Amino acid sequence: MKFYKYYFLSLAFVTVAMTGCKEADIDNEHHYDNKLYISSQPICDDLLIKESITEASRSIAYRIASPAEEDIQIDFEAAPAMTASYNLIYGDNATALAADYYDIPKKTATIKTGDISSDDIVVNFKNTNELDDSKRYVLPVTITGASKMAVLGSHRTAYFVFKGAALINVVANIKKLYFPIKWKSNVSSMSTITIEALLRSDDWVAGRDNALSSVFGIEGSFLVRVGDGDRPRDQVQVVAPGGNFPEANAVPGLPVNEWVHIAIVYDATTGERIFYKDGVRVYGDEAASGKVSLTSGCNIGKSYNEERWLPGDIAEVRIWNVQRTAEQIAKNPYKVSPDSEGLVAYWKFNEGTGGTIRDHTGHGNDITAVGGDPKWINVEIPAQK
Repeated sequence: MKFYKYYFLSLAFVTVAMTGCKEADIDNEHHYDNKLYISSQPICDDLLIKESITEASRSIAYRIASPAEEDIQIDFEAAPAMTASYNLIYGDNATALAADYYDIPKKTATIKTGDISSDDIVVNFKNTNELDDSKRYVLPVTITGASKMAVLGSHRTAYFVFKGAALINVVANIKKLYFPIKWKSNVSSMSTITIEALLRSDDWVAGRDNALSSVFGIEGSFLVRVGDGDRPRDQVQVVAPGGNFPEANAVPGLPVNEWVHIAIVYDATTGERIFYKDGVRVYGDEAASGKVSLTSGCNIGKSYNEERWLPGDIAEVRIWNVQRTAEQIAKNPYKVSPDSEGLVAYWKFNEGTGGTIRDHTGHGNDITAVGGDPKWINVEIPAQK
């Protein structure tokens, strides 16, 4: 298990954002008396309730303002009774973490004469995958006493917060990159296709010369893209048999600096061509005509040339050989089962390192970036409360 040191700010600063564990700017405070204090931020909230995570360890750092004139013994203890006061101060609704889920192997420490600190206090968490991921839990750990040394009240307690893991924690920024697809699956004669992708951009409308952003497909054959010379740069356009759709200015543009889920259905068996935005049908016609082949020249993030890259982040790209229903699309923007019926390829773009993206279906349609590795972005989708 890895040990992480987390630094805590004063409880007096109740406006501090609960965004993980960061180093405190303790030097800006003035301690005129030599007092003991936790030299860390009061809230560590990066502990996740997730099926694959059964244990974790965190540590508490502490110190005194000036070197000790004699040995100082310090006592620490879990303080579940402080949960109510934590909720009141921070506006949370957390439940006290039960003793079954943690252990503090050493609750005493000694700062030796001439020192200002000693070894950290380690808190081990266990069986956390058994917690209810719809709830938040908190473990307060506090200094209960110190020999011959006063304790700074506002830096006395550390709070460890558990919350349900987001469905998506890492995404890829693929600006100026693209991914050629060397298919292992048979995509040579598809009567029905559903394409899904989760996108976020800060410059659909401005910020570069090219008016077209490529999502997925083949230039001149079957292509999902955003913008073009005849329409706003933030409007989805699909090149497909039956003509490009939707028409210019026929549908709302994609947002800026927000995640948006898009889904395209092409079904030659019914004639339907449909565009869903965030699970809502915003366009449909019955102009589908003929089968589609994705075998050669298919890319993510490129069409025609390398200047038509996707200006932003991408996740959850899925290719289906069935028509996904409106209900299926609306209910599953962030995750689907890799063995879902009709799922041909599933690129989550959540590797967090490198340039190769795994096909989660097991069909072997892994892809590798051209132009460098993606910039990996930590996210919380959907945002956890």
